[in-house]
Amino acid sequence: MIITPDIHYVHAGDIFRDLDAQQRAQIERSMSYKTCSAGQILHSPDEYGEQLFILNSGRVRLYKLSTEGRALTLAVLEAVTIFGEMTLVGQWMHDSFAEAMTECTIGVIDREALRQILQQYPSVALSFMELMGQRLQAMENKLADIAFKSVPQRLASVLINLAHKPAGVTPVEEPGSTRDTTSPQVVRYTHQQLAEMVGAYRETVTKAFGEFREAGLIRVEEDRIYLTDLEQLQQLANR
Repeated sequence: MIITPDIHYVHAGDIFRDLDAQQRAQIERSMSYKTCSAGQILHSPDEYGEQLFILNSGRVRLYKLSTEGRALTLAVLEAVTIFGEMTLVGQWMHDSFAEAMTECTIGVIDREALRQILQQYPSVALSFMELMGQRLQAMENKLADIAFKSVPQRLASVLINLAHKPAGVTPVEEPGSTRDTTSPQVVRYTHQQLAEMVGAYRETVTKAFGEFREAGLIRVEEDRIYLTDLEQLQQLANR
């Protein structure tokens, strides 16, 4: 299904954020768009890559699988951002899986079109480099956490990162809603999904999650996890 989504909003991962509407429209003409259903695999390891993906709506996770079939989630991406970029800077094969966690709207730019964009718009090239640097730093931090921190510490860190929102964004609730809008909140993930994010077994994460609830650090309601004691979670994550 080909659609034309509105991409005129700003996010830290939007490499086109410094372009004006006319420049964005020019780039849009070099893109194709598609919708992907939850669970759809967008790229796989050892798959030849010639395209950059732009996540315009929905969530995507990047992950690796061990030879035993255990998954390690490298990142959970939210719109607007890019992925698949490493195949365009010398690494021609994907080294991870990309899976749609929800229904997603994704734009696609091929290698040659992206190179022309980067040459024409230096601000896009700089944003591209900044994002790649942030991704590399995040991977290094994740490796350090797995090597040096306990599962509860890693779980606290993941929950805090997932709850992060751009400054000034306030949740919009239906009139009459009793939902808590004061505590940082996370879309509810399964214990298996959280285990794959922290690099641990599900049973270990379930135990830590239960301890967080008993200590009043989090509260689970419907489709949300509320971080009810953010200060304690931060102290735990930073130990």
